[in-house]
Amino acid sequence: MEYQLTPAERIAVERHQARLSGEYGEDVSFDDALGHWLANEAAAWREERQRKCMAQQREEINRHKWIESEKAGRDLGKEAIMDWIAHNAAAWRNWYEHELIESEQQCPSS
Repeated sequence: MEYQLTPAERIAVERHQARLSGEYGEDVSFDDALGHWLANEAAAWREERQRKCMAQQREEINRHKWIESEKAGRDLGKEAIMDWIAHNAAAWRNWYEHELIESEQQCPSS
């Protein structure tokens, strides 16, 4: 099966493959596990991953807004939010993706 996976998706499919192999009592091919994962688990996995990313990103934005507002002596509100987006969002998402992949590689299969 030809499908372009992100590194995190590959880890999720490999874990799924191991789980299926254990459930079936025999080796399950990566392609079979991928097909099963795409059909049964990928959407929920992606939604949960996105939810976690957005929650952590909101925390970072709020921290930036608080710090910058404290420095300015007033609530900067949307101005600080837009500043974070313009100057930090892309780098933060790259960092987050790298950190998440690192942590997923270290966690045992679930």
